[in-house]
Amino acid sequence: MSCDGEQVILVLESTKMNFRNRRFLQTLTVAILLAYTILLVYQNFSHDVINNNDAVFPNEEKLQNSLQFPHHSNRELSNDHQNLETPDRVDRAVNLGEVTQVTMRPFSTELNDMFISVKTTEHFHKERLPIILKTWFQLAKNQTWFFTDTDDPEFQKMTNSHMINTNCSSSHSRKALCCKMSVEFDTFIETDKK
Repeated sequence: MSCDGEQVILVLESTKMNFRNRRFLQTLTVAILLAYTILLVYQNFSHDVINNNDAVFPNEEKLQNSLQFPHHSNRELSNDHQNLETPDRVDRAVNLGEVTQVTMRPFSTELNDMFISVKTTEHFHKERLPIILKTWFQLAKNQTWFFTDTDDPEFQKMTNSHMINTNCSSSHSRKALCCKMSVEFDTFIETDKK
């Protein structure tokens, strides 16, 4: 009987193993089928998107064959007001299907466009400002502004009245620096600088 008992135990264990293996294979099969289905849906969707893009954005050859636009030389924007097209001319150009190309000139920045800001505090007026005033300040007097925490008539004259008392704290705390920055920004907005 002991042999039969061992056989029953072995049969039960093999049944458990078969059940686990079967369950694993079923899960694996479902995962593979799900991945394959997602792949098919993705391929179908991407194929439709590509076909729609061909319809919306035909290639250049198709465009040239289907539309006959007259060729124009590149036009540039100019300050000459006599060359400006009237609205009537623009409407006719649109109606005739003319293609125009607008080219903007690159922006240029000159010294008069600059706004140079120097944050300082009363503690450094005598120590640091004279060096700045004797060196590069001479090259950009009208573009340089000094923002400080106190009035200083001596340096006010030397900076062409470009020394502004922010009435902010002299500390380097975030609040004090933001206070000075807001005065800098307001001053910048009031000027015609870029």
